[in-house]
Amino acid sequence: MAAASATASGCGTLLGGAVTAWLGWRAVLAIPVLALPLLLAALPSRRALTRSGGGERNGSTGRLDVVGAAVLSVLAGSLITLLQAHSVGLPAPVTLVVTAAGALAAGGLWWRVLSTPDGFVPRRVIASRGFLAAGLIGGTVFAGYYGVLFRAPPLIEQATGGGPLEAGVLLVPAAACSVPAGRLVGTLTDRFTGWQVSAGLAALTVVGVLVVAIFTGPVPIVVGTALTVCGFAGVQAVLVSLAPDLVAADDRDTAQGLLNFMNALGGGIGPAAVAGLSGIVPAPVALAVLAALPLAGLVLSLTRRPTADGRPEPDVTRGSPR
Repeated sequence: MAAASATASGCGTLLGGAVTAWLGWRAVLAIPVLALPLLLAALPSRRALTRSGGGERNGSTGRLDVVGAAVLSVLAGSLITLLQAHSVGLPAPVTLVVTAAGALAAGGLWWRVLSTPDGFVPRRVIASRGFLAAGLIGGTVFAGYYGVLFRAPPLIEQATGGGPLEAGVLLVPAAACSVPAGRLVGTLTDRFTGWQVSAGLAALTVVGVLVVAIFTGPVPIVVGTALTVCGFAGVQAVLVSLAPDLVAADDRDTAQGLLNFMNALGGGIGPAAVAGLSGIVPAPVALAVLAALPLAGLVLSLTRRPTADGRPEPDVTRGSPR
């Protein structure tokens, strides 16, 4: 699943470049409609998915916490908007409104977590040992990957003089690296703890971002992007599989959902930060600053204790893993 996700996102530049070359950039915005037939095809299996999910769990009644979902969404959207406010020329009054909305949403989320422990963001889940660390690690690695994916195509275009389609073709080998990366991570998790593997993947992402930032030419850019692709594909698999072991059994679905949200938020922060900094400092400097995010994820991974890891412990009564 993680390899497929990384391959699809890595090949997005190729698909977007082809559509831009043949139909114009506006047609790229219609690409997500291709997901609708896939969703319709998945409808027959929705009951099986519901049964395997262990039932509904979002408070005692199973109802959606609309207020909690709203404040979390506003907070995330405000943060991403403010990071790139300068580069997109956001007017000062609008920037102030977005800042105020983000501040109110942050306070609202804090109040909601305290007042509604079983709400959209359950207090017991985010208070579980290692959960927030896992989310932050994933978010920082996602930020590094998507930040590079945002800057790599124009950098390749500048180096080769080609267009978006050529840049997409050159990035296909980088996207393909996600397949062996996913298999390799599966092998590594049998030998090392999830925190140790995530530390290695975060380090790989840091190196990839710095390679794209420091070196010029299409080959170093593709190599650096490939390193971030491996980090992205690997950390997604490691942390999503680790999440259920950090919380109670009834909270596993919620924990994985929140973890995916934190990962996706990091994926939005990366390009937004690079875009915002690019209007102030040169692109290589912006990417070098971006490397600080997966570096923070590396530090978090190294400081986590392996007691929260999901590897099976030996069962001394049976002499085999349980």
